Amino acid sequence: MIQSNLGKKKESQMLNILIGLLVMQGWVVSDSHQTTLSLLDTGKAIYLKRCKVCHGEKGDGGSFASNVLDPRPKNFTNPESKKELTLERMLRSVTRGRPGTAMMPWENNLTPEEIRAVVQYIRHRLMDMKD
Repeated sequence: MIQSNLGKKKESQMLNILIGLLVMQGWVVSDSHQTTLSLLDTGKAIYLKRCKVCHGEKGDGGSFASNVLDPRPKNFTNPESKKELTLERMLRSVTRGRPGTAMMPWENNLTPEEIRAVVQYIRHRLMDMKD
C-alpha cells in the first residue's frame, strides 16, 4: 500500500512538472511573438514617417520623390532586391547611408534598435522574407 501511494505521488509530481514546462514554453512563445509584433509595429511607424517618401508606401519605389532621384530608391518588392539585400547590408545602409544616392545615414536620428525595427519591417512585411 505504501509502495503504491509513493508511485502515485511520484507520477503526480512528474505530471505537474510536465504541465509546468508546457505552460512556461507557451509563455516564452507568446512573449517572443509579442516582441516580434511590437518590433514590426515600431518599424512600420518609422518606415511610414521616414522612408515611404522615397521608397513608397508599399516599398516598391513608387513614390512621387522617386521620379526625381537618380539613382531611383530601391524597390524592395523586386525579386532581384530580395536576392541582393542581406540583413547585414540593409542594416549598414540604413545606419550609414548609401554614398552616391539619396539614401542618407540614419545613425544620428534613429537608435540601433529603431534601425533594426525598420529593417525587420521592410524585410518581413514589404519583402515577404522570413529571416
